[in-house]
Amino acid sequence: MATIYAADNPPAPRTADLEAWTTENVPVTDGSERQLDKEAFLTLLLTQLQNQDPFNPMEDTEMTAQLAQYSQLEQLANLNTNVTNMASYIQAQNQFQTLTLIGKDIKAQSNLLSVTGGKVDVDVKIELAETCNLQVYILDESGNQVRMYDWGMSEAGTYDFVWDGKDTNGSTVQDGLYQFQVTATNTAGETMEEGVVPEIDGKVSSVSFDEYGQPVVHLGYIQISLTQVMEILEAKGTSTTTLDVEES
Repeated sequence: MATIYAADNPPAPRTADLEAWTTENVPVTDGSERQLDKEAFLTLLLTQLQNQDPFNPMEDTEMTAQLAQYSQLEQLANLNTNVTNMASYIQAQNQFQTLTLIGKDIKAQSNLLSVTGGKVDVDVKIELAETCNLQVYILDESGNQVRMYDWGMSEAGTYDFVWDGKDTNGSTVQDGLYQFQVTATNTAGETMEEGVVPEIDGKVSSVSFDEYGQPVVHLGYIQISLTQVMEILEAKGTSTTTLDVEES
């Protein structure tokens, strides 16, 4: 209904223009404000019963159907709460169990290296699926080459790769995170995209959890997920073959 103002009392003029909706301030909803929870459903049902026509009351079957819907809604809400609580409990249990890895040696598929106190924190193994000519490059976090090793022609097998934590000039590198990259050329002169598997093993120094609550295992400066862990070792194993490498 429109408001009628007296001639001697006109409405006050608008002092400012209304703010226009733009892509930055337009209201955005996800639809949740239109969903009824069990309390709202029960309130709606009680209001309907209180305001029903006394000459045309709600049929028993209709009331029973609505009560059944309310009961199902409540059960689903309780089930959702129980499942959420159970998931939180399982996650907490998994996190607690992951803490038992601290101090244990693990084997993981990774090409990362860590240097602490001038010493390399992990041992490296490289598995070759076939005979190939192999070079290994040590890179710092910025991708700069620190050192390069030339393995030459090597037969298929699993080998230890030993880095003493020094650069090309023989100086000990700074503590931090490094990586090793492997290039392999088979006997046909083709670069091998597969068939070279890098592995590291070392002692777990700590465990943290990401924003989703998933465990992250630390080997010095290296951070790896549990999906990368291949084996948990009570005592670090010994390697059967170590290659003598030449530096370039």
